[in-house]
Formats: sequence, C-alpha cells, structure tokens
Amino acid sequence: MQKVIKYIMFFTLLTSFFACEREFVYRGGEEGLVLSTDTVMFDTIFTAIGSTTHNFLIYNPYDEDMLIEGIELSGGDESSFRLNINGNAENSLTDVRLRGNDSLFVFVEVTIDPVHSNSPIIVADSVIITTRERRQSVKLIAYGQDVILLNKEWLKTQIFTKDKPYLISEYVVVDTAQTLTIEPGARLFFQKDASMLVLGSLVVKGTMDEPVLFASDRLEDWYVDKPGQWGYIHLLPGSTGTTIDYAVIRNGTMGILADSVGSVEEPLVINNTKIEHVSTFGLLAQSANVKVTNALFGDCGTHSLAITVGGQYEFTHCTFANYFNWSFRSTPAVFINNYYMDEKGDLNIVPLRKALFENCIVYGRNIGELGFDLKYPEGDLVGLQPHYMFSSCLLKVPDDMDLSDKGHFVDIIRNEDPYFVNVEKYDYRLDSLSAAKDAGNREFALKVPKDILGISRLEDDGPDLGLYERAEEK
Repeated sequence: MQKVIKYIMFFTLLTSFFACEREFVYRGGEEGLVLSTDTVMFDTIFTAIGSTTHNFLIYNPYDEDMLIEGIELSGGDESSFRLNINGNAENSLTDVRLRGNDSLFVFVEVTIDPVHSNSPIIVADSVIITTRERRQSVKLIAYGQDVILLNKEWLKTQIFTKDKPYLISEYVVVDTAQTLTIEPGARLFFQKDASMLVLGSLVVKGTMDEPVLFASDRLEDWYVDKPGQWGYIHLLPGSTGTTIDYAVIRNGTMGILADSVGSVEEPLVINNTKIEHVSTFGLLAQSANVKVTNALFGDCGTHSLAITVGGQYEFTHCTFANYFNWSFRSTPAVFINNYYMDEKGDLNIVPLRKALFENCIVYGRNIGELGFDLKYPEGDLVGLQPHYMFSSCLLKVPDDMDLSDKGHFVDIIRNEDPYFVNVEKYDYRLDSLSAAKDAGNREFALKVPKDILGISRLEDDGPDLGLYERAEEK
C-alpha cells in the first residue's frame, strides 16, 4: 500500500511539473515589443580603446509569455559594436524567451579601429528585433577620434599640438633638462591612475578661445564632473621653468603637485586656469615658489589649495570655491602649513617667506574654508617666522577666527555670500548682489587688468574679487 502511495505521489509531482512549465508559444501581436529607446549614442570614442557599456531594455507588453524570433546586430561580427543579450555575450540570438509583462537587457559596447585621421569619424549600426508580426530596430551611433597613444613614455623636448588628442596610460615623463610645449587647443586624456611627471619644464600655451585640456579619457557627459578618474600633474624637485596659461585640469585624484619647484627668479607660473572636480588636492605645493593669477580652484575632496612645508606664493584674482559633492569634506578649501616632522619625530620649521592673497575669494560649504597649521620658532629666529597676507579678499572663516591683525588681514569681507551664479553647474561668475562685486583693490587689479574671459576690471566702480569680472548689461 505504501508503495502505491509513493507511486501516486511521484506521478502527481511529475504531472504538476510539466503542467507548470512555461510553453512560450506566443509570438507577439501587431503592436510589437516596447523598446526603452530608439537610439543608443556614444560620445567620442578613442580608436582602439573600448567604450563604456550602454544598454537598452526590451519589454514584453503582453500577458502571455512569448518567444522573440531573433535579436541581432545588423553588422554581425564585422561590426564595431558588440552585444550582450540578456547575459549572453553574442551578437545574435534566436528564439529568445521573454515572460509576460517582463523585460530583458541588451548591453552595447563599441571599439573603433584606428583610421589615421585628425578628423572625427562616425560609425553606425543597429540592433534588429524580430517577432512574427513586426521587425523593430534600435540605432547605434558612435563618434570616433584617432589618438596619439603614450604609455610609459620619456619625453624629450617636443611640442604637443591640437591635431589629435593624446591618450596617456600609466605615465609620461618630461625628462630632465627637456621641455614639453603644449599648443593652444591640445587635449590630453588620461586613463585610470595615469599621470604626467615633470623633471624638466612644462609650457602650456592655451588661449581664451582654445584652452589646453587635461582630463579623464571617459568623455561621456556623465563623467565630466566625476573626480578621481586619473592621477595628476607632478612637478618633481629640480623641475623649473614651468608656465601654465589657459588650461582646464579636471577629474584627477589631484590637480597639480608642485614639489620643491620654482626659484626666486623663475617661479611656477599659473594663469587663467581652472582646476576642479578633483578627489583630493587642487594644488598641493611643498616648499615651492608659485605665482598664480586669474585661476579657479574648484570642488576638491581635501583642499582646493594646500601650501605646505613653507615656500613663497602669490595669488591674485583667484577663486577658491569648494562645494565638493562626492564625499564628506571636513577640511578647509585653503590650508597653510610651514613645517614637517622628520623620521625621528623632530619638528622642522621651513620658512614661509610669503603667502600673499590679493583680490581673492575663499568660500564653500564648510563653516570655515581657511585653515592654518603654523609653527612659530622659539627665540629670535626672524627668518623662520611665517609671513602671510590676505588683502582685499572675501573669506569664509569660523566665528572664532581673529582677523584683526593688520599684519595678516586687510580689507576683509567676512562670511558674506559671494552669490555665485550657479554653484550646482560650477558657474562661479558673480551675481549682481554679490558682496565681491566692485570690492577689489584697484592697485592689485592693475597687475591683472582683464579677467579670464577678457573682460576689463578697470572700467567700472571697482574691480570684482575672484577670477571673474561681472559684465553689466548695457
């Protein structure tokens, strides 16, 4: 009897299994499938370098489970594009099952073969989805650009031009006593963790209309303001003669590391430059001599500017605006230090000969955006006393910070909102209500009579603070 019961139970379960198995016999109606998009478009893709992955969805709008006759890449295996269909790395699949009111993903990548051309090219294809009643398609479009690939290159004296972008992997080194000159409009793109190391000289000759770009190799719009996508520009001890004019440096783990560079006669000079969307330091200077005008040090995960281990610095008409969005930041936008601890744990004070800020803005989300970590020598060591001065500046500082010392702070606007035009869109021009408007010192403005956009600072009631002069409507 027990054996009979067991057989009955076995056949009951077996029958139930086959009864529950989905048949997927429905082939779809005249309305067809629902597609999440009709076009998948890739921004500029470097030749021989794969893209990021895009995707689209195919929906079954019917209650019945259905069988899609085919999903295929029109160009087949000869196409520049590649598909992954519902987890299958294939450019075509037949008899694809899709449950009622369910969906599946189609992932798309593209690689464009080198074309040895300076001009961008366009490649296109399509994904064809076939059911019994309809034939539908999703267009695939990608823009390609041939590049000059640099990997672990030691550069002698040479010129980078705007003809083709430069794609850097791992690192490039400007060799000792050599000069890399970068012409207007040149574009340098860096892969993950890649950096530029300078033992010799770097001369960046951008213009207002054609700035030089240092950025990540991911060109889709989503990546434009994402920090930490590549390394940094490292000016190593012994490098000299570096000048940077009209550059945009963005998306790195750091912007510029200036390590014991610049002499009294030949400082590191940075003009008309933007450093932003950086995961740590915008400019980290160590025992350096740096002169900066018309510059933006934007959102950075640690400090927009860190002056460390002494040195000599001048900043005129610069904006330090730190509204970093990607992690919590407790550090001030501008930080100044004049010492280091050696391997024995001993304190070593290094002369901060000058840290001069004129007609600048230091502002951001934190309660205090200006911080000091200074050591004062004992006795009569005048040469080791730190020298710094903020003159005609708008500063955001904690309530307990004393700004009364005229030896360090003159004509300071304290904690008044500069009313940038649009912080969320990184537009640090000044609104008409800005406290920084017409608040600058004319003598300082004479050193930099035009802002980064070429607008005169000397034609209205007074120069504005920061790198932008507000252009009033006439």
